Amino acid sequence: MKILLILSTVSAMLLIASCSFFDPRNPQYPNPDDDIPWYQPYAPSTVVLNLSNSFKGRSISMFMACCDSSYMFLADDVDIAEFGASWDFSNWDYEVEQNTVLNIFAAVEGSGFPDSTKASFIMNTVAEHPDPAAPSDSAEIYRDYEIVAAGSEYCGWDNPARGRVIFLMIEDNYGLWSIKKWFDYRPEDYTEYTWGVAKATYR
Repeated sequence: MKILLILSTVSAMLLIASCSFFDPRNPQYPNPDDDIPWYQPYAPSTVVLNLSNSFKGRSISMFMACCDSSYMFLADDVDIAEFGASWDFSNWDYEVEQNTVLNIFAAVEGSGFPDSTKASFIMNTVAEHPDPAAPSDSAEIYRDYEIVAAGSEYCGWDNPARGRVIFLMIEDNYGLWSIKKWFDYRPEDYTEYTWGVAKATYR
C-alpha cells in the first residue's frame, strides 16, 4: 500500500513538472492599460511599434519592456564631442534609460499641454536599409525618427528631436524580441537636436 502511495505521489509530481517545463510561455502585458495598445513582440518591427505607443502613452513599464536588461544607449560621437562637457552620455544602461525617461514623462505631465499633444514618437523606415525579411536571434533595424516631449527645450513641438537610430535587437528563447542597443546618429544634413541630446538634458 505504501509503495502504491509513493508511486502515485511521484507520478503526480512528474506530471506537474512536465507541464511547467513544456507548456509554452504566455507573456503578459508589462502593465495592462486599455488606452495604450501593446502587441506581443514576435517581430522587431512590433518592438518599434510598442516603443512608440508606450512613449505617446507615457507608460514607463511598457517602454522599458521593449528593452532587454542588457540595454545600452550609444550617442553619436559628434553629439558627445559637442555637448559632452554639458551633459553625461556615458554608461547609458537600462537603469539610466529608465530614470531618464521617467524624468521626461514627469516633465511632460507638468507641461500643461492636452493629453493628446503631450508626446509624439514617430519612427519611419529607411528605404536603403529595409528590415530583414526573416531575422533569427538578432537583427539591425534602421529608423529615421522625430520625437516630441511637450514643453522640452530640445524636443518640443517647435523643434522635434530628429535623427537616425540603428536598433540592435535580440530574440529570446520564446521568440520575443527586445532592444539590446540603440545607436543614435545625427545625419550631416540634420540641424535639429538628436534624441540623445534631448534625453541627456533630463539625466
